[in-house]
Amino acid sequence: MVIKKILSKKAIVFMLIVCLTSLPLGTVFASKVSDIQGSWAEAQISKWMEKGLISGYPDGGFKPDHSITRAELVALINKSFGFVELEERSFKDVKASDWYYSSLLAANAAGYIQGYSDGSFGPNKKVTRQEFAVIVSKLLALPSSDSANKFSDTSTSPLWSKVAIGSVYDKGIMSGYSDNTFHPESFTTRAEAVVILDRSLTIKGESSFGTLSYDIAGTYGPATGEEKVSQNVIINSSDVTLQNMTILGNLLLAEGIAEGEVFLKNVSVNGVTTVSGGGAHSVHFENARLTSVIIDKKTGIIRIVVEGSTVISDIQVQSPATIQSSSGATIHTVTLSKALPKDSQMSLLGSFKNVIVLAQNINIGLPQGSVQNFSFNKDASGNKLNNGASILSLIMNASTNVVGNGTIDQAVINASGITMEHAPRNLEAGKDVPSNVNVNIGGVNRPAATPTQAPAVTTPISPVSPGTSDGTVTPTATPAATPTATPTATPAATPTATPTATPTATPAATPTATPTATPAATPTATPTATPLPTLSPIPTMVPTFTPEPTPPGPTPQPEQYNVNGTIIRADGKEIFKEGILYISKVQDNMTIGYETKLVDGKFSINLYDGDYQITKVSDLNSSDFISLFYTFKVSNEKPIPSSLDIVIPEGHEGTIKYQDGTSISNGSLSILRIEPNLSVGFSAPIKDGKFTLYLPDGDYLIKNQNNYATEEQISLYYTFKIVNGLTEPSQIDIVIPSKIKGTIVNSEGIAVPSGTLMVHRTDTPELSIYYAQIYGGNYSLFLPDGSYQADGFYPVNMSSRISIDYRFIVNNGKTTPNPLAITIPKGYNGTIKNADGRIFRYGSITVYKNNEDGSQSFYTAPIFSGEFKLFLPEGTYQVNSLFNGENQIPFNYTFTIAKGQSDPNLLNILVP
Repeated sequence: MVIKKILSKKAIVFMLIVCLTSLPLGTVFASKVSDIQGSWAEAQISKWMEKGLISGYPDGGFKPDHSITRAELVALINKSFGFVELEERSFKDVKASDWYYSSLLAANAAGYIQGYSDGSFGPNKKVTRQEFAVIVSKLLALPSSDSANKFSDTSTSPLWSKVAIGSVYDKGIMSGYSDNTFHPESFTTRAEAVVILDRSLTIKGESSFGTLSYDIAGTYGPATGEEKVSQNVIINSSDVTLQNMTILGNLLLAEGIAEGEVFLKNVSVNGVTTVSGGGAHSVHFENARLTSVIIDKKTGIIRIVVEGSTVISDIQVQSPATIQSSSGATIHTVTLSKALPKDSQMSLLGSFKNVIVLAQNINIGLPQGSVQNFSFNKDASGNKLNNGASILSLIMNASTNVVGNGTIDQAVINASGITMEHAPRNLEAGKDVPSNVNVNIGGVNRPAATPTQAPAVTTPISPVSPGTSDGTVTPTATPAATPTATPTATPAATPTATPTATPTATPAATPTATPTATPAATPTATPTATPLPTLSPIPTMVPTFTPEPTPPGPTPQPEQYNVNGTIIRADGKEIFKEGILYISKVQDNMTIGYETKLVDGKFSINLYDGDYQITKVSDLNSSDFISLFYTFKVSNEKPIPSSLDIVIPEGHEGTIKYQDGTSISNGSLSILRIEPNLSVGFSAPIKDGKFTLYLPDGDYLIKNQNNYATEEQISLYYTFKIVNGLTEPSQIDIVIPSKIKGTIVNSEGIAVPSGTLMVHRTDTPELSIYYAQIYGGNYSLFLPDGSYQADGFYPVNMSSRISIDYRFIVNNGKTTPNPLAITIPKGYNGTIKNADGRIFRYGSITVYKNNEDGSQSFYTAPIFSGEFKLFLPEGTYQVNSLFNGENQIPFNYTFTIAKGQSDPNLLNILVP
């Protein structure tokens, strides 16, 4: 009989091949990370990515020069050193809902980290080189050394760091610079963290593993106590039970398990666990501690049962599976990978913190249980979610069909083509969608910006670590009485890795959405009720960490809140007695939202360093709100200016009605400030055809209105100014023109199911732009008399524009031609290469043709990896220009589209 054996070299090679082919794409092809080639740390970063200890960013980079935070470094050390035992410890700036919470408890148990003497941990503080030296010396129990004296810039370093710097220098783990300096207070980069920990593991003697195989049914491991296995482990038979083990390497549940069962009881795996075998009778994880789990079975469905006190940081699902999380177990993140085949069936039962969908065209079932944060990536289109569970936050960045009788507290719409069988409690349009985006709820189209409830007392939403493709957030609602706010999303710049803990969510007393219009598709405009980021998937691996020792001597106690302020009104009216102040922070192209309570015009909040904008204040008693734009900075934990005394400008009243005189009883306006180098969004509620604008001096555009009663969203173009507190024109009275209907089909005459049509006016010097949502090949426009051109169609989102040319006239509310009937021309694929063979990687191409009436029609298409697609009617075209992302390139190329044209090489262009 064979119980366990050391594998031959040939078997080890096979094991490595299996393990590598089971890893996520971002991990397997480490050598293809775009910004580490030629880096001094390339070899170590590539090796760690292959081991699954760290991963790159969604844009293909690793960002080796980015600084690492204390929480991130803790998570990476725990994963690479295999620390899984937890020891309770409370920090005043850390909550159990924070993604790094369990990482800090594991670090505390391992004894290599301390918090500060004031009871804080500082999870988001960057790690200095001297702090890292102390951590490493504790990890390896290195003896003190005075070798730090050789550096010219460590003479004034405190003793607690100087002896550690000497220790790591003596071991060759950290070195100085060519000018004989150590830079003790410089921040540690991602590249340095990987290299230093890699050297530390080599010295510790844990950088290489043998391999064990269990290929006969049976129970392995001691009945009591713990067995440490310092090798990789393969289970290649059904009915195998591992118990009371800590596996320092990777674990592979191989195909030899077939459709049988496997049990892991009280087993910890420091490396990656790959599940390639097992069937409907389940792979059981009971009281286990696992970091990253990959589900990848060639055929059939695997059932994973997570029970007892099991904790799993991240599950990457690459093949159809059922995952059942029993009471008491914790799964921080489940990622449904792009590798899932079309029409795959996924079932999730129980309680989950984060579910991220990267796959397309799959069916996801939530028969029961709860999910704190459920998000669909922007490329995850065509999916169906059958919800019988409770979802706290549902973020949809792509077309999705949601059915079932489960509850959804908050749904954020970041794309068109979304249908929902039942309305969520709160509905909100994300910041990256057109203001007129709609969602189909119960068969009725309604604007996504339309709130389903009035605002409630809530504090901000807590963050989740970012992901391998696009990050997502898990909302945490805490009582509004606590003014300290937590950001709505972790900045995308956080080094990629799957968080070891993810924020839990406790619903606020009355979760609701604030009535406000969707912001324009301008990055700086954030007029939504609660600014929420557009999320992207969570990284495949855990983030990195860095602890910091407590310097000797007393540490001053910080103020209770570092940002305090007041809000008053220029018109002298009483400010909201009880309300909510909304604040946003733009960091690394991610909008992070905060909220804090406003009492008698006063507020207090704790904020990290960065640039902030106060976007809105709402009244909790009347549900009224005022859209604001007030900017400030926090530097060294202090606000600039030091006192935030905000004055709300005097109000300017206006009216809005339809051409027949009918008023809008309940709705909102979306307004955009349109000055050069400044594009800021505002919103204003409409009640009984009236609205009030509280805006500073500037130039403005009213770009759309939402009618909550009819669920109609209308694109407008109404400009005005505010000069010295007065409006020009003096009275803002908006009359909505008559409705104009039209149709749009493709070149084969099939109705376009959904999308956005862009129209601009051609008979005025001012570029007036209007948008219309398309439903089943139909659209509606509200246009004043004039000449127009429909020049853009967006089938998916506002970044996927198809250039068209359809011209018409509006006179007395009638159109010529009548009715409007747009046909999108046939699409032609093309390629662009440079003469030296290099691919013209990205940019845009513009072509034009001369029309019989003397006008010209222009068509533009984006270029991605040397490929593009133009939709062109018959005619002779001239390539007007190429844009390579930086410069406009003059180019002369002529071609003809004839009737029935199908030449595949027609648009294969060579750039001299």
